[in-house]
Amino acid sequence: MSTFFKRTTETFSSYRQIRSIANGECQGDADISNTIRGMTLIQLLILMTIVIVIFALSFPPWREYRRVSEADIDVETIAIAVKKYFKHTQRYPTTFDELITDSGVKGWRGNYLESTPETPWGGTYVLHVDAYKVGISKSHPRVPTKYRLGGISEISRVYHVDVRLGEKYFFAD
Repeated sequence: MSTFFKRTTETFSSYRQIRSIANGECQGDADISNTIRGMTLIQLLILMTIVIVIFALSFPPWREYRRVSEADIDVETIAIAVKKYFKHTQRYPTTFDELITDSGVKGWRGNYLESTPETPWGGTYVLHVDAYKVGISKSHPRVPTKYRLGGISEISRVYHVDVRLGEKYFFAD
C-alpha cells in the first residue's frame, strides 16, 4: 500500500471520527459531544463584547448624520415657505411670525408654516434678512460650529430669487 493512500485513509478516518463526535454519535463519554456542540459562555461573552463595541463606535456618527439631515430638510422647508410668502405678498418676511400668522400684509394667503421650527439640537432657526438666508444662528450653543451660519459646512438656504437672472417660481399656491 502506498504512503499517499495510507495518509488519505488516516485523514478520512479522522474526519469521520470528528463528524461522528460532532453529530453526537460517539459511543464513549457523553461529555465529549457537549463540549463540541454550541458556544461556551466565554465565546458568547466575547461575541457580545464585539457587538457592543461596534454599536458604540457607530452610534455617534449616525446620530450626527440624522440631525444634519433633519436640519437640512427644515431649512429647505422654511426657504420654500419664504418664497411662497414673497410670491403672494411681494415682500420678504423679517420674522417667522409673519409666516405663521396674518400680520395684515396684503396678499397673505394662510399659514406658510404651522409653527416656528426648532433645530434638532434645540433652539430655533434664524432669518438672515440682509443675506436673504435661513439657517442656524452663529451663537447657537449646542450646534457644532461648522453647521452655523458662516461655518465651513453651514446648513442654510438662500431664499432670494432674482427674476432678472432667469430664476422662476415653481410653487403651487
